[in-house]
Amino acid sequence: MLRYVISTIVIVCALFIGVTYTSCEKTETDKCASITCKNGGVCSNGICTCTADYTGTYCETRKCEANKTAKVRFQNKTGTSQTYTVLWDGSVLTTLSPGSTSDYYTVAAGQHTLHFMIANTSNEACTQSTPVLVMCSSMEYWCTK
Repeated sequence: MLRYVISTIVIVCALFIGVTYTSCEKTETDKCASITCKNGGVCSNGICTCTADYTGTYCETRKCEANKTAKVRFQNKTGTSQTYTVLWDGSVLTTLSPGSTSDYYTVAAGQHTLHFMIANTSNEACTQSTPVLVMCSSMEYWCTK
């Protein structure tokens, strides 16, 4: 009889511990307790949400490194009424009115061709250039003719 009572107590305790243990859920705080997001990333529900310029499980890699890119922007520094069309690798990237600056464009790192053309013509405003962009660099280009 004593053996039956002890066996019953052990089984009930084991079931109680098993049910209690498996019904526990980690809270968001617990899921992020052992995670350190880098470069301004924020942990939520055990996953890092990275800022715009970073990627990776813990926001450890700059996107420009992962994608082998650089940023460029263009300026029209003329004091005249010339509007320029910017050709980047043979494609129109932007048009610049006098004194204006473009937004930054994300482009592949490496060598490119750049033409500043007088808008609505086939005339070059400046001599063609072949910039070489280093990965993750930010460059500005302009024509002053």
